[in-house]
Amino acid sequence: MQQQMEQTETDLVNKRINMETIRRQQEIVTRMLESEKAEQQRELDQKRESQEAKDIYYNNPAKYFEYNKMKEKETELFRTVPPTLKPFYKSKVNAYFLSFDK
Repeated sequence: MQQQMEQTETDLVNKRINMETIRRQQEIVTRMLESEKAEQQRELDQKRESQEAKDIYYNNPAKYFEYNKMKEKETELFRTVPPTLKPFYKSKVNAYFLSFDK
């Protein structure tokens, strides 16, 4: 196709437009349209389809409650054993813990 396009370009530059040039140009246009159509069909096939979110039911809530208990213990331990921080950072830590209490 590229060679045909170059031949057509050469004919146009040399002002030699004849039936062969027109036929070649029509063939180029036909091939390009077929290529475009094939590309569009490939795009349609590869489109993603949405899927619904699935409800997940956990059959063992004991582990969830155990995790929450451990998390609360760790938080409480951190509250009771305050690290040596500068006043600015202490206020930030207190504000952080107050956000849990809401």
